[in-house]
Amino acid sequence: MSEGTPVVRPTIAVMFGGRSLEHDVSVVSGLQILHALDPERFAPMPIYIDQQTRWWVGDDLWHNDAFKGGGPDRSRLIEVTLSSGFGTSRLVPVDPSTVLPGMASRVTGVLRAAGGTIPVDCFVPVLHGTYGEDGCVQGALELGGCAYVGCGVMASAVGMNKRATKIMAQHAGVPVVPWLSLERAVLERGHDWLSAFPAKVADSFGWPVIVKPCNLGSSAGVSVAANADELISGVLRVFEYDVEALIEPFIKNRLEINVAVAGLDEPVASTTEMPVTSQDTPLTFAEKYRRQGRKSVGSQGMAGALRVLDPDHLPAEMRADAQRYATTVFAALGCEGISRIDFLIDADTNALYFNEINTLPGSLAFYLWSAAPHYWTITDLLARLIDRAERLRAMKRGLQRKPPAELKLLG
Repeated sequence: MSEGTPVVRPTIAVMFGGRSLEHDVSVVSGLQILHALDPERFAPMPIYIDQQTRWWVGDDLWHNDAFKGGGPDRSRLIEVTLSSGFGTSRLVPVDPSTVLPGMASRVTGVLRAAGGTIPVDCFVPVLHGTYGEDGCVQGALELGGCAYVGCGVMASAVGMNKRATKIMAQHAGVPVVPWLSLERAVLERGHDWLSAFPAKVADSFGWPVIVKPCNLGSSAGVSVAANADELISGVLRVFEYDVEALIEPFIKNRLEINVAVAGLDEPVASTTEMPVTSQDTPLTFAEKYRRQGRKSVGSQGMAGALRVLDPDHLPAEMRADAQRYATTVFAALGCEGISRIDFLIDADTNALYFNEINTLPGSLAFYLWSAAPHYWTITDLLARLIDRAERLRAMKRGLQRKPPAELKLLG
């Protein structure tokens, strides 16, 4: 390369927002990732997905204030869509007028191709909850043959469904918190469930129990029920937001311990952490996201909650078991990117149980990697994960696409 030739940096598109209940959480996480990418190595670019699932790009999306007071000013942005054609990996303006002279100033710092399209080298989906964390966006990126950080379609979908994850973890030999589930379709089958289901819960677990959505994160819709009436109330509240409710026994004298896993050449476990929370209720949204005051764009998020890293008051064997179980679950689901695996400890019996997995972006526990033994910064880890994503895309593109003779039915 001759002296003075500009270095072409790979364009990394960070996707955030979305139509789930966790839209605002996604914006916070997305901006955190956007600003953590190494600007000397990459050309980061925000993609904001609004609650109507329209995709927008523009320099305004870098700024915290753009998301206050009703959200970004669309007149200052460019609406885009993923280009057609496998392997093109480009963003195409929806309105051709946005490529007129002067309009390009809305998106700076990245390469633009003919027709105003924007080639993207790798996507980083930071979409919490349904329609993003659950495999929907991953499926679109797979159809386009794009490189992207994080779990694929299957692992994202299974990881989003707490019941399905428990089944797979249990099959892999990892102890899980027992559960019962109830689908929203029960509302169409009369009223018998109002007495039959509480009786089943009482026989299985006794009281109290935890009621939670099967497909939501950030502790949204979680409640504790001490009797049948509170159970029904909690289930009906879940059904306002989700199609399935999960009921688990409430472990009264419990501890929580979490481990992050990075999908590099082999799954790698982080140090352990113990969130500091009340024994009377599960970890709430407020404790996760507002412990340091009212959460705002650019705040620390989960990193701002109170926690103990590598808690030495727990036996070393239990911490090692949590790390081993975490990588087992990660591998069983076929995860990629980063996942945070959460466990519960029954302090009365010293039993360790898998509770749930949080795939990217619900797993943004970068503070776990900055401690021993890895000492990776968020910037370091993102670079490793982007490299992994690009190698996975190359591997998939190298697969044989020419069908064998026995599958050629049309001549």
